[in-house]
Amino acid sequence: MTSTDPALVVLAWGNESRGDDAAGPVLARRIAALGHPAVALVEDLQLHIEHVMDLIADVPVLFIDASVGIDDGFSIARIAPLADHSVTTHSISPQALLHLYESTTKESAPSAFLLQVAGRHFELGAEISAACTANIDAAWAFLETMLAAPANTWSRTLDQALAAGSTTRSSHDT
Repeated sequence: MTSTDPALVVLAWGNESRGDDAAGPVLARRIAALGHPAVALVEDLQLHIEHVMDLIADVPVLFIDASVGIDDGFSIARIAPLADHSVTTHSISPQALLHLYESTTKESAPSAFLLQVAGRHFELGAEISAACTANIDAAWAFLETMLAAPANTWSRTLDQALAAGSTTRSSHDT
């Protein structure tokens, strides 16, 4: 973690050796370059059960990953704890991590958002695609604007993105 008193925890993951799966790490590096003292940033190859230790009860969390589940651009969704079958010693879904947090700490999970960047090419050894790079740039434009605002507005900005009804933003929309 990069902050001792964060206003936002960011967990970004992906495998840079697998093409578009690099979206999470690329965005994590851009966030890290800002050096914002209110952001606790964790980047990893995969989301693991140990990341439950990075969550803080009253601090919102933003999960960032690549996804084949959206067509273009990026999406933002509010997520909630869910006991699912994704838990293994090597990976876990964000929803299951939130559930594990509640089970482990006996506290309510923090408010949580999932930012997914559209990706299509995840082959071992592949370069990140031009389309995914454009999608990363669109997500970055949103994140950079949000993080430039006062930290106490970040959760509201994420909620407003959801309330606007357009949870998927095309790289052409930014």
